[in-house]
Amino acid sequence: SNVYLAEHRLLKRPVALKVLKPQASSDEWIARFEREVQSTSLLRHPNTITIYEYGRGPNGLFYYAMEYLEGLSLADLVERYGPVPPARTAYILRQACASLWEAHSCGLVHRDIKPQNIMLCEISGERDVVKVLDFGLVKQVSGVATRDLTGAMRILGTPLYMSPERIRNPADADARADIYALGAVGFHLLTGRRLFETETEHDLTYHVLHEEPRLASDCSPFAVPAELDALIGRCLEKDPAARPQSIAAVAGALDALLVHAPWTRRQIDAWWEKNWVAADSPERRFSTTRY
Repeated sequence: SNVYLAEHRLLKRPVALKVLKPQASSDEWIARFEREVQSTSLLRHPNTITIYEYGRGPNGLFYYAMEYLEGLSLADLVERYGPVPPARTAYILRQACASLWEAHSCGLVHRDIKPQNIMLCEISGERDVVKVLDFGLVKQVSGVATRDLTGAMRILGTPLYMSPERIRNPADADARADIYALGAVGFHLLTGRRLFETETEHDLTYHVLHEEPRLASDCSPFAVPAELDALIGRCLEKDPAARPQSIAAVAGALDALLVHAPWTRRQIDAWWEKNWVAADSPERRFSTTRY
């Protein structure tokens, strides 16, 4: 799919317009794209991207319009500015938990949590606001049965952030797969490094399935609190039963950390004022259109 910066003709507000590429318009891809829109539209939490509308354009291409965000992905954050301090990491992860908490409570598993799919934004003067994006691999695990495209789409997703059970049998992954992925995101934020350093995807898959990951504290330039180190380690357990069993449990552990080591408004404002000029950011360089 392609994403464009657009202006809503009636609302007169900027939106991000996601359009399915013509060459990807097979039945399977259209079904996946529609499910992404329908699933995300159910979610209302402020840490989840907001969908305004969806449909088909005059050319027959499927699209949806979502809120336009000023900010950068966590992948860009680490690439440009290096590892993230523990308090800020906990602050970011806690907001991602809030988005996933709502999704999981609706019986939805994201299945593609990774740094590229989590944005750090400035919204109406509020900074360090997390938005979880791209529910394109979402799976409904309760309620009314929906068509599961996992078999046809099993190559989608990022192996580096896939839990072992997702690799073994993607159809069986539940909410604990998102908890694993969030732990891998936390490791990357704290260290600026990949969870497993391998040269091939085959080797990466083997490591995810069989090798114990390093502790974040062994690779981070910061003094990582033991509680945060242990929490990320628990999230990255191979056995889903050994992980925190709910995103609420992860959120509670992060809340306890933030009480003792908060990421303060002063720190937030100081970082953004030093590092961010929205008008010059690469994220502004979309193609533009109206719909």
